[in-house]
Amino acid sequence: MRQDLRWKSAILFIVVLIFAVVLSPVGKDFFKGDPIRQGLDLKGGIELLLSPDYRLGSTNLFRFGDELVLKMKQAGITEPKVDPLGVLDGDRYDGLKFTFASPSDVERVKNLGLFPANYRLEQFGETKNLHLTPDYQGNVVELAVNQDARDYGDIDEVLTRSIAIINNRINEKSGGVGETDIRKDGKGRIVAQLPGVSTLQEAKELITATGRLTFRINNQIVLDGTDMQDIRVQYDASKGGYVIAFAFKGEGAKQLEKITTENVGKQMAVYLDESMLMNPVINDPIPNGSGVITFGNSTKEEVEKDAILMKSGALPVSLRVVSSTQVAPTLGREIVKQSLLAGVIGIALVITFMAIFYSLPGILADAALILYGLFLLGVMACLRQVLTLPGVAGFILTLGMAVDANIIIFERIKDEIRNGKRVRPAVQAGYGRALVTILDSNITTLIAAGVLYFFGNGPVQGFAVTLAIGIVVSMITAIYITRMFLEWKIDHDPDRYAKFFGVKEVVEQ
Repeated sequence: MRQDLRWKSAILFIVVLIFAVVLSPVGKDFFKGDPIRQGLDLKGGIELLLSPDYRLGSTNLFRFGDELVLKMKQAGITEPKVDPLGVLDGDRYDGLKFTFASPSDVERVKNLGLFPANYRLEQFGETKNLHLTPDYQGNVVELAVNQDARDYGDIDEVLTRSIAIINNRINEKSGGVGETDIRKDGKGRIVAQLPGVSTLQEAKELITATGRLTFRINNQIVLDGTDMQDIRVQYDASKGGYVIAFAFKGEGAKQLEKITTENVGKQMAVYLDESMLMNPVINDPIPNGSGVITFGNSTKEEVEKDAILMKSGALPVSLRVVSSTQVAPTLGREIVKQSLLAGVIGIALVITFMAIFYSLPGILADAALILYGLFLLGVMACLRQVLTLPGVAGFILTLGMAVDANIIIFERIKDEIRNGKRVRPAVQAGYGRALVTILDSNITTLIAAGVLYFFGNGPVQGFAVTLAIGIVVSMITAIYITRMFLEWKIDHDPDRYAKFFGVKEVVEQ
């Protein structure tokens, strides 16, 4: 065997071994999940349509209601009954419902302008600009309350930041290998596809929490999470279970030391926005900004859930679920079975065609085609690409396209032999002259795949990515691997194999 074929063979063996390991159970352990990640349409899960939620959190809302009632009492109006307006969504209502003693009280409230269109609310050291929309109905006023969207800045930038934070939260939960597809829908909303998530509640808990972390004593904010440096879950034998170890830096560490020194024995609640995550007791002062939060007999998963919410960052705006769709995994399994069957049939037909029409060269191309399938899946696993149903279609499509280059090359080799060349120079000339045609046809397809990726949405992008990877891998297998197989076979006695290219005898030049 020629020296160049030996080192090429060694490289091919190493690459095949690497991809085989990647797709084996060893690869599953390495990636902490399936090497080939499946999208929502194959694995099942939940798709959410999210929209910015400018309503007040329930705690702020009721404090705002108390502020309005105080102004009414100061104006001599009988204190009304205050109830939430709308159905509780997360920790938010649509507004407040005021029930007065009589319609005359409502008229006085209206004349005094106690429900203005715009209201400046100051709570917890923050200022919120509110839009109030009152609906006067006899002795009842239904007051819709929303924050001013302009306070959040450019909505497109806000959504972009929100998507980055949501992706971070999901990756924290899945160890960095989440198959999520989080994107803007072009209408000021976010589409979130969450494969493997079983319940709507689980999805909402991770995504829609805005994430402002505060520490409170007697419901007064004494510290926030701005200077939080580190949060991690670890097992502490002395505490008898899993704990959250945390660390503050700079001014936060100094403030933590002061607060814990002055409040030993008191509870310091940890809040995510207006939802209390935990309410631990300050047992000792924390002098260096580093401490632990104990959970007793809580499981590791329960502790990790709180840790993820604490460290994943604050959304620049609250999000509400406009709609949700749950995809059953049974549908995905059935699609996978059907797609695998289609793929097997397609491969069998291609292999049969090549073996019948091209004999030995066709069989060598079939061997390269099998390696092509291994390489394609291996590359997708290494790049952590998500395989969706359109991606499966792209994979099956590229199986057929993978032998196109071989057919062009084999026909060119036949022409070279008919023109008087021996087999070895004919193979070299055939590959050399077919290369331009192969590159031209595949580059145009790559351009089309690029257009689909940049201007398409999730499913279309999945198809485009699989198509692009398949085209590149198919060129490599056709131009290099099939040629290497062919040169292996004809190296010792080239003229003997001229018959496999449709030539009965070799014509001397």
